[in-house]
Amino acid sequence: MCYPSAVIIEPLRAMLIVVDDDDGIRVLLEELLLDRGYDVVTAQNGAEGLDRIRREPRLSLLITDIRMPGIDGWELARRARAMRADLKVLYITGYPGEHHPDDAPPGPLLRKPWRAGEFYQCVEQLLGRDGASGLPG
Repeated sequence: MCYPSAVIIEPLRAMLIVVDDDDGIRVLLEELLLDRGYDVVTAQNGAEGLDRIRREPRLSLLITDIRMPGIDGWELARRARAMRADLKVLYITGYPGEHHPDDAPPGPLLRKPWRAGEFYQCVEQLLGRDGASGLPG
């Protein structure tokens, strides 16, 4: 008698998008996330970020710089959440006077300079304990 071989299905890893107009910061964030096992897409501005969010249904977290030319991080988050109400947001800024506007989607505001541990903690809290799988922990 033949038995079907066991098929192991691994849970999908969480997919995140990093939007930052600074190439060095964008690449650094991407590398940090890839090192933790996340799937990552990037965009260099808000318009490109919105396009990628429209095209990628697996995204679970938007990580965005605040001050970018054109569509800033606050507006990007507003538009992204209008398309995807379940999308979580992590804001990053290098400006000490930056404050979370009342009409922006909720999410932590990580201020530069930050340490990798602080960044990972924010990401993992937003995704749940089992952030690597994208499943709530």
